[in-house]
Amino acid sequence: MHARSILTAGSVLLALAAAPSTAPAQEVTLRAASFLPLTVNYGAIFKRWVDEVNKRGKGTLQITVVGPEAIPTFEQWNAVKSGVVDMHSGPPAYYVGTLVEGEAAILADLPVAEQRKNGALAYLNKLHNEKMNVWLLTAYADGVGFHAYTTKPHKPGAKPFDGFRLRSTPNFKRFFEDLGATTVTMPPGEVFTGLERNVVDGYGWPRWGIQDMGWTKLTKFRYDPGFYNVIVNIMVNLDRWKKLDKKQQDFLTEMSIWLEGEWPKWRDEINAKEADIQEKGGVKVVNMGPEFRKRAHDIYWEALAKLSPRHIPELRKLLTK
Repeated sequence: MHARSILTAGSVLLALAAAPSTAPAQEVTLRAASFLPLTVNYGAIFKRWVDEVNKRGKGTLQITVVGPEAIPTFEQWNAVKSGVVDMHSGPPAYYVGTLVEGEAAILADLPVAEQRKNGALAYLNKLHNEKMNVWLLTAYADGVGFHAYTTKPHKPGAKPFDGFRLRSTPNFKRFFEDLGATTVTMPPGEVFTGLERNVVDGYGWPRWGIQDMGWTKLTKFRYDPGFYNVIVNIMVNLDRWKKLDKKQQDFLTEMSIWLEGEWPKWRDEINAKEADIQEKGGVKVVNMGPEFRKRAHDIYWEALAKLSPRHIPELRKLLTK
């Protein structure tokens, strides 16, 4: 009887040892890098999301953020790829040399919420897993277009910027050249002086932020409609993502969906404010018609397809109407 009691007690102990732990997981803190300071437009949006994550995630997950003062902007994508930081908020243009397909998102006709539903986000995430070693949580800034801005009026006809020198970036360089411009690569910090000294006659920039840069008083014209989308991805280092438990992963996914729902309201408010700032600053809007945007997109889709003939055509089907 005594031996049987010992066996029974031993069986209970073995069963307890084999049973999964019901103890709650410890709160985890992820360190993120933002490509812009948290006080500046798209950086401020990321902070707004992080604040909500931290408010709702007590006991589950928290995020701390450093900006370009801690990790230079153009080094951040590699920092999340290699695991120096756990998360990163930044545009795909900065790592186009590693993942050219990421640029397809800036040409999307569909908001990120719809991309989640139709499989486009999952397709992009798979490519980010394979080539960037990151999990693509979500993206924001869709619906904020880029514009051409000039200090002098355009010319009528197919080459409206013939003879113009425009500050450009690689992703719309071909478009500006197709419009007749000579493109100039110039850091944002040098654009004001470039405009002031007539080194450039204009620039490409999103709807947001020309006032922040001090360019409004030197800018006379903005050309609508906007083309492309500003896209800021939120990514987690893939090895770190896999170490999170299911509750933590699900929480980050839920908060990503929350951002996708809130973003259109935030965007429309800021778009209206920025338009008002430009109007009061004397920036005249020139409507170039729907073909202007289509021309920009067709040129870049074609260029991307040459670089990634396998994936870009598939992404174009998912991202366009």
